[in-house]
Amino acid sequence: MLGLHTLQYPFLFSVPLVSQVIGLRGLFIRPPRNWDPATPIMAQFLSLDPPIFCCQPQPWPFGAAHYLAARFPDEPLVFLQPITMSLERRAFALALAAQHRRFRRAHPRARLILMANTQAEELLLRKLGVDVHLIPQNMFIDETMYHPIPGQERRCDAIYNAQLAPFKRHELARLVPSCAYVTKMFKSWSPHLKRAQLDRFVRALPHGHTILNDIGADDVVAMDHLRVNAAMASAHVGLCLSRLEGAMYASSEYLLAGLPVVSTRSQGGRDTFFHPDTTLIVADDPRAVQDGVAAMKARAIPPDYVRATTLRLMTIERERFNTFIDGLRETAARHTNRDARRDQVERTDPRWSFDYFHKLSRFGHLSDFEAQLSASLNRSPTAAMKAGAASNA
Repeated sequence: MLGLHTLQYPFLFSVPLVSQVIGLRGLFIRPPRNWDPATPIMAQFLSLDPPIFCCQPQPWPFGAAHYLAARFPDEPLVFLQPITMSLERRAFALALAAQHRRFRRAHPRARLILMANTQAEELLLRKLGVDVHLIPQNMFIDETMYHPIPGQERRCDAIYNAQLAPFKRHELARLVPSCAYVTKMFKSWSPHLKRAQLDRFVRALPHGHTILNDIGADDVVAMDHLRVNAAMASAHVGLCLSRLEGAMYASSEYLLAGLPVVSTRSQGGRDTFFHPDTTLIVADDPRAVQDGVAAMKARAIPPDYVRATTLRLMTIERERFNTFIDGLRETAARHTNRDARRDQVERTDPRWSFDYFHKLSRFGHLSDFEAQLSASLNRSPTAAMKAGAASNA
């Protein structure tokens, strides 16, 4: 029997049909009318002149982009928005396309670009009239945070770093002889639902399987990247077992840490940096997962080779993204009659042509980012020209 939590989160619980149709509810969601300046957000300015702002889509659909576009209606702001859950589902894509059109009507001077994780996602959204560009999110992981640890004993056959939610299909790992789990639960879930999910999971753990997180009264305690990296170094193989989600940062974190990956077939983009030498795709079956882990463990692939192979693939996408961002700057310079050479940024980080931060997300409050943009606009040549024109009118 379906519980209330199942109907509240049908996609997470893979309820047939309902989990797809529920995407249409996105048609009726509106951004907040009253924004609290103290609202915490994850975002980053990739450029302030011209303003290029990347922000997470919370609150849905476009997060702080709505707020900043309304606060600076005369500025040609560019917003980049990641896609956190796969839009290779027509109902969800239709809803987002409708929201994108509403955003353009409400903020005609702003440009909102969706960052697709897969070519299929990009194609579907473009057909629906969305301004979209293929920008796989896993390239933005800081590889200095996840790396091999020489000499560390590998005690577990596999590790699975995944939300404790049914769509992650932890049960497919049940036949692996030993498996460690790094996990967390959705903040929006009630304490009762979190406790129920955690209790059910712990009761079903096979012998040789363990949760590495500390466990609180009704939740698991999040692990920082240092502990996660050490946990990965203690396993032979990283697991990816969901059928459909977003690009799954953990899939690339395993590889950067030197772990080969065993993955089921999937949609959402986690396979962007998979390579036949470092990754094995198996059937949606516990026996196939068990056999895949044994096969990859037996290969004994050197961790440095796994990491280097992954970084080569990432470098290609990073350079493509740098070119894209540089192009946005040059376009803005032409529109404001500035010298495009002035917008060229000296690379202090050889990987990026802009001020980089892990996953393009700095923590701050809404007011912090607004103040940063306001200060930049007030001292920029464009703002000065506008101020001069207004004083002469």
